[in-house]
Amino acid sequence: MAGAFCEVYGDTIKNEIMEYILENKELDFAAGDMAKELNVSRPKAYEVIKNFEDKKYIKKSRIVGKTQLYLLNKENPRIKLFLKTFNECLRIIAEEHSEMELIVAKAFTKRKA
Repeated sequence: MAGAFCEVYGDTIKNEIMEYILENKELDFAAGDMAKELNVSRPKAYEVIKNFEDKKYIKKSRIVGKTQLYLLNKENPRIKLFLKTFNECLRIIAEEHSEMELIVAKAFTKRKA
């Protein structure tokens, strides 16, 4: 299921993968594990990862066994922009959620009275 980033930028496989990477910005990840979690084909996931690596959005971090792990490249100017946008999307969602909770609480209070 697509999140806030995909709502803003469009629900595409590339954006779903970028959103996943932004959500896990402190963690390195394996392309295969990410593909499974997002229900994306492994070949498509590897294609997008290669594209992101070429654009320097991500970088290789380490190898565990035979698995290459990747990490978000926070030094890339576009990634800095994506992170700002992603964090703003999360802030807006939190505000909307808080407003909805307040509306529900008021409605519940009125029903009890």
